[in-house]
Amino acid sequence: MENLIIEHKGQSLSRKIIGFIWILIAIILLITNKEPLQQNDWIRSIAFFIIGIIFFTPLVGSSRSTIGTSEGFLKIKWMDRTRTITIHEDEIERILLAKDGVKIFLKGKKPVKILLYLMGKEEKDQVYKFFTEYAQQNNFTLGK
Repeated sequence: MENLIIEHKGQSLSRKIIGFIWILIAIILLITNKEPLQQNDWIRSIAFFIIGIIFFTPLVGSSRSTIGTSEGFLKIKWMDRTRTITIHEDEIERILLAKDGVKIFLKGKKPVKILLYLMGKEEKDQVYKFFTEYAQQNNFTLGK
């Protein structure tokens, strides 16, 4: 089964804009200060600059979502999470496809929720198709 990769271009662009604004605020704070710069002014400007740089990195969250399978595991790296979720196929009870997301129910654990509310119809269809095929291949109960 082929891995699913979804690029979130709108989210990537908004992060770059927010990062640019933070960097711009840092520069403006340094330039517009009429008195000699104090240590607090430097610290504040450097902090704003670092926050701006962080928005350009994946530390705020990925602009790409991936779902893949490998050797009995389901690996999910979603746009609203900073870590990859690894689920062993033996732990999966059933998969529920809902209008706003996908829930993967696990044996003895809380379900894993994958939210789709920020996605377009085409991207949602790709996710639903992936999980439908995955459930059929592994004989999982698929709910809608």
